[in-house]
Amino acid sequence: MLKLTLGIVIFLICSYVGFQYGETFRKRTVFLKEILKGLVILQNDILYGAMPLPEALNNLSKKLTKPLSTFLSGVSKKLIDGSVDSVFQGVQSEYKYYENEFYLYDEDKKVLEDFFKSLGESGVYGQEKIFTLAIEGIKVNLKDSEEAAKKNIKLYRYLGACIGGMIGIFIL
Repeated sequence: MLKLTLGIVIFLICSYVGFQYGETFRKRTVFLKEILKGLVILQNDILYGAMPLPEALNNLSKKLTKPLSTFLSGVSKKLIDGSVDSVFQGVQSEYKYYENEFYLYDEDKKVLEDFFKSLGESGVYGQEKIFTLAIEGIKVNLKDSEEAAKKNIKLYRYLGACIGGMIGIFIL
């Protein structure tokens, strides 16, 4: 009886771990969609609304979900206070606090890093090109993320259940 209970518990734990690890792929896709939405809103506020960058970031933080909203709110406050010299410095200092909450790969970070390095450093025409480049980069990464999520979510769910079942059978 004890072996059966232990086998069932191990099966359930392994299945849970597989489900949780598979969910990280879905979370990356959701997070990239939120970033894409934020880039489009920020582009509209800056290019067409002629809103100053700190105000635009603060406005954007109210339209997005956490943790992205609190991250952008912190960057906006640092820019308004003048505690940082550029947007990129504000993003770097604020990113340290939220790094574990963001589901980003290196290629996602690279696109956003290039975007924030050049944001606010050129005229309207240059800003338009920067936004276009960042939006296209995020769209490509989003497409890759959706394909990877489609494959890997099922894979890790089944893998967790199979490993749990295998260990459970060995215990019995």
